[in-house]
Amino acid sequence: MPQAPGFQAHITSLLVCGDAFTDEKGRIHVYSIFDTVGAASFPFDLSFTVFCKVQGEGTHTAFFKIVDSLDEEIIKTDAMPFEVSFTKGHSFFLGVATRFGAPGLYKVKGFLDGVPEIEVPLMVRRAEEAQEKES
Repeated sequence: MPQAPGFQAHITSLLVCGDAFTDEKGRIHVYSIFDTVGAASFPFDLSFTVFCKVQGEGTHTAFFKIVDSLDEEIIKTDAMPFEVSFTKGHSFFLGVATRFGAPGLYKVKGFLDGVPEIEVPLMVRRAEEAQEKES
């Protein structure tokens, strides 16, 4: 008898936020999603959370990078093995603390089984620039 094809794993969400967690009932909470930060001076230290959800089937590995506009690596996590099934995905909650040396466009990238799967921008601006954009 033929077997049904597997449900290929994918990263279905990648968010940069202030905090994220799973409560005692298994519900995921994500607070303060952002894509831009302002700094009064550089270098600038920032702590934040990266939330990632993977859905699909099978045993996989994931790792994450933060890169600058030239794709130079700022941070790279170790590869983390995990399992997903058709009815149960996997969530990552990564606490990140890093130093940004200059204003610019950075990216948070998610890799699944060593292959780039998704990326989100993180704009780091001088505080004066950020305030002018809001006006």
